[in-house]
Amino acid sequence: MKFELDVYSRNVTAEEICDDLRKVATLLKKNSVTMADYRQHGRYSPSLAQRRFGSWFQALKEAGLDKTRHLNIDADDCITDLKNVAARLGVNAVTQEQYIQYGKYSPGPLLRHFGSWFTALKKAGLEQTRTLGGSKEQYFTNLEKMWIALGRQPKYREVEKPFSMYSVNAYTHRFGSWRKALEDFVTFMNQDEPAPRQTELARLPAPVSPVGLAIPRKTSRTISDRLRFKVNRRDGFRCVLCGASPAITAGVQLECDHIIPWSKGGETVFENLHTLCKKCNGGRSNLSLAGTE
Repeated sequence: MKFELDVYSRNVTAEEICDDLRKVATLLKKNSVTMADYRQHGRYSPSLAQRRFGSWFQALKEAGLDKTRHLNIDADDCITDLKNVAARLGVNAVTQEQYIQYGKYSPGPLLRHFGSWFTALKKAGLEQTRTLGGSKEQYFTNLEKMWIALGRQPKYREVEKPFSMYSVNAYTHRFGSWRKALEDFVTFMNQDEPAPRQTELARLPAPVSPVGLAIPRKTSRTISDRLRFKVNRRDGFRCVLCGASPAITAGVQLECDHIIPWSKGGETVFENLHTLCKKCNGGRSNLSLAGTE
């Protein structure tokens, strides 16, 4: 089973972006559109407009809209507003995405005054928002959790704490862009499972058949992130018994479980795994659903 990404917006023309910017301005009855406005009401992402035109303000110019840029903002005013956003949200750190949504200005004046977003946060007495140094596997595990919780591919604007362990900027820093992170994730998940080492299998307790003979093991009991994700995706990111899904009901936790219990000889392979919610899996114990108990 292959996993595919949503259609990429790279083929969207400049005129289509301008048309959409003008539609948002008309909808809001404004002569200009902020990145926060467009993130909420636009068809595409603000980052697409930035990449296509070089900057958000150039995109507004091409669309015939007024610029929203604040050129003469004092550094102290920027820091005061950054602190106000943190206080409003009740957090010790503010991402650029959060500031775009709740700040009085755009991130631009802070970046011009302080050189980087993290320097601005430090100046405001706030914590950094980016988590650096994680392995690709850690980033993929975090992305997997988001994908399962949503039941679909996460969108750029959804990648923020506490829903995500890493910010979207951290993904951009690690992979070059958010899209590249998604592409690498899908490539990783579509790879075949590595065969277990014989030394690992030798340490596994062998189940015993009804006639008292040990059954040789072919797989480990541990379910890898890659295999779990494939099973969850096949089952529609919902419990196969009760239909519960975290994308529909908050707090639902999905688990990957052996159909024929591992303790009874079931192997850790795609065909012998299914998705259960934590409640159903806890009630099932080691009972088999394949009529082998």
